[in-house]
Amino acid sequence: MLAYQYNNKDLEIVESKNGEDIEFHLQVLDHAEEILPKLKAVRAFFESDDVYTDVLFYIYPNHRYSAIVRPEFYAEFVLQLMKHRLLKRVEWIG
Repeated sequence: MLAYQYNNKDLEIVESKNGEDIEFHLQVLDHAEEILPKLKAVRAFFESDDVYTDVLFYIYPNHRYSAIVRPEFYAEFVLQLMKHRLLKRVEWIG
């Protein structure tokens, strides 16, 4: 399992189960002009690969986003968040 840390003044991330998948709820709280392009880059990464159902993104008003992630792409999704500096720290637990 992966544990991660992020700047909770700028972003809120909540994970929940969605059937067999993992759903990420992301709310941009501050510095949207910096964070939104990074979220778009993560989305673009998964939309450009050959697997159409690896991560499904949903956009809501007021800078809210959801991403439904298949379990086999969980680590890749978290690492993409880290790559784009939306996370401050990622570590394996267990």
